[in-house]
Amino acid sequence: MPVKPARKKSGWKDVQSKNKKARKVKLALGVLALVVGFLVVSWAIRFTQNLFSPWKLQTNQERSYIWNGEFNINLLIRSDHTSILTYNPKEGKVVIINIPDETFLNVPFGFGLWQLRAIYELGESQKGLGGGKLLMETLTNFLAVPIDGFLDLSSLQPRQSAAGVINTLRNNPFSGLNLLSSLKTDLTLWELIKLKLGIGAVRFDKIKELNLLELNVLDKENLPDGTLVFTADSVKLDSVLSDLADPTIMAEHKNIAVLNTTDRTQLAQKAARLITNLGGNVIIMANATQELKKTKVYGLESATLRRLKQIFTSGDKINYPVDDTASSRAQVNLLVGEDYVNK
Repeated sequence: MPVKPARKKSGWKDVQSKNKKARKVKLALGVLALVVGFLVVSWAIRFTQNLFSPWKLQTNQERSYIWNGEFNINLLIRSDHTSILTYNPKEGKVVIINIPDETFLNVPFGFGLWQLRAIYELGESQKGLGGGKLLMETLTNFLAVPIDGFLDLSSLQPRQSAAGVINTLRNNPFSGLNLLSSLKTDLTLWELIKLKLGIGAVRFDKIKELNLLELNVLDKENLPDGTLVFTADSVKLDSVLSDLADPTIMAEHKNIAVLNTTDRTQLAQKAARLITNLGGNVIIMANATQELKKTKVYGLESATLRRLKQIFTSGDKINYPVDDTASSRAQVNLLVGEDYVNK
């Protein structure tokens, strides 16, 4: 019967070598896991940042808040013409306001009167301003409606009207991807996704298109050089903008005081007009005894307070006590400061 050879005993050197190899493998796997984990975390952070950063920003003026669907969102659309889009998520409605290119508008920041068709290029020629920003500020003043962002689709081929863009978003589930390549906007990708999903669910009979020229709220005038322009009376204009009121603000019906803290006239009236068109209940317009450089909003915690902070401030969360007794009867108080003068 053959004798099996004796199994060679492992020496301590062999055991030590195997242990070293095992430690090296564990170390390599640990480093690999660390690298993979770092890459995953970096990708997640980058993805989150991209999701909540402007898609393609046209100016260096970023917005101080992100639309979360609590309120209406009012957007400037620049396509074949200039329009304002209001999406009402509470009631599932869309309103489109078409404004003629020949409308003669007072442009803020001291630029004076310009036709609508020229304002975008004017803003683009100003360092640190941008066409989208200047158009938004101008039309906010003109309509007395807060404009929350812009959608520039002027490079889209073939060009579409604002109503055509909405129709595309509603009927084509992949239209958002097609429009993104041509879109310049200050909205985040997250806001664009919410907007696409919201508008896509709006019924056809819940879409309303308003043409200011057809509504007879614009008057024809000729400039000294014979150029035809359209001008508007604010009272006539406000009478056709009831569809833009925010149902959340209207439902709360908070009493609002607007106080002018500057030596400039008409600022309280200007802010009160916007709040009224928003659906707010302004009960007081007055001059404050104190002077403020920055506009402040304070009062009873509510959706109305949050919305007014979005519109009139830069998102600061500090409470500013006021010694003005004129505001004591109001639940929400707006103190218009020097920073509102050029808007």
